[in-house]
Amino acid sequence: MILTVTPNPCVDKTVFIDALEVGTFMRSRKCACIPGGKGTNVARAVHALGRPSTAMVLVGGHPGAHVVEMIEQQDGVPCVPVWVASQTRTITTVFEEPIHRQTAFFEPGSRVTEGEADAIVKRFEAVAAEARVVTFNGTVPDPALRDLYRRLIPIAKMHDAITILDSHGPEFALGLEAAPYMIKPNVVETEESVGYTLDSEEATWRAMEEFHERGVELVVLSLGKDGALVSQGSERLRVTPPAITEVNPVGSGDALVAGFAIGLLEGMPLDAMARLGVAMGTANAMSWDIGHFTRDEVEAVSAEVRVEPVADC
Repeated sequence: MILTVTPNPCVDKTVFIDALEVGTFMRSRKCACIPGGKGTNVARAVHALGRPSTAMVLVGGHPGAHVVEMIEQQDGVPCVPVWVASQTRTITTVFEEPIHRQTAFFEPGSRVTEGEADAIVKRFEAVAAEARVVTFNGTVPDPALRDLYRRLIPIAKMHDAITILDSHGPEFALGLEAAPYMIKPNVVETEESVGYTLDSEEATWRAMEEFHERGVELVVLSLGKDGALVSQGSERLRVTPPAITEVNPVGSGDALVAGFAIGLLEGMPLDAMARLGVAMGTANAMSWDIGHFTRDEVEAVSAEVRVEPVADC
């Protein structure tokens, strides 16, 4: 089973309109809600390919209950809620359909007490034993939880689970100290971590090597619509997706993580899991709904993904 951990989920609401006019009252023709947050996106994408996933989320109040309900009933994914007193946030996106423009409004995340933080760790201890792969996803809602991933990764390792960290900022820096098996930063996040600009191929691979020196086994550097660079041991790969008509790129990085999680769960060779990850990320960007692609769609994209070995720089 693949367990996803999302400390900062949300009710992800999209309002569809023709054109946004500031300072007026507007009516929309339709509205859509999904459970948001990077880990919930990963769990949904894993489930879309028929693999077992469970979503652990930190939730509070009526919006939190709505998140849990949507994960279980809309997505069909088992959910492990950890309840806190503070209310789960809502993110409202206004989507102007004719021009495909998004404007998003983010509410603040939940506040968390020291006791609630400890409860998160205890709940994780209870469910981690059942997981073979654990993904730690996104930011935390409260500075009190900045070291959460650093606390949870060793617990997952103790249960022989493969750990994947996909975060940024202090959460990523502190989580790195626990040496997760895999990380998936983008270029900006990598530059922030290593302290220099990735202005050449040599600098990019050097930065990825620095992550290996910190104990990370598998480094996947996301290049967005251009694919990914992958490094593990002596293997280096450049993975390039086919050209597509992009509809909604949101959640594509999470779908990429889902592909690698499936590959690690099933013991795939590096090139195969890299192909799957990039294919899933690309398939996600081809429709509006996050993580609702089909196996056939992923297989069609996968056939056009290029996986090329890279010589030492």
